[in-house]
Amino acid sequence: MGSSRPQTPGLARKLWQIRATLNLSQAEMVETLKSQRLPAPLKVYPGNLSRFEQGEREPSPLVLLAYARAACVAVEVLIDADLELLDKLPYPPKNGGIRRKQAVKK
Repeated sequence: MGSSRPQTPGLARKLWQIRATLNLSQAEMVETLKSQRLPAPLKVYPGNLSRFEQGEREPSPLVLLAYARAACVAVEVLIDADLELLDKLPYPPKNGGIRRKQAVKK
């Protein structure tokens, strides 16, 4: 009996946001992900992206790296719930496309 790992808060929204901001269909996003320089070839399909964006599945670390490179952001921004993507992607690599969430004032 396997145990499931906890879901990464906000990851599904961020993956959808990357694709939407880049104005790509799921098929185009798959090609963009596969075109990134990675240590191994990706096996990802449009149906996978749909499940990632709906939070039904989480991508492998290699797929997360491809998303991060496609958007020119650090992988950390995808997996850290306290970090948000910027509105304009891909972002110049110097900045990393990271913005801290604003603290809610009580």
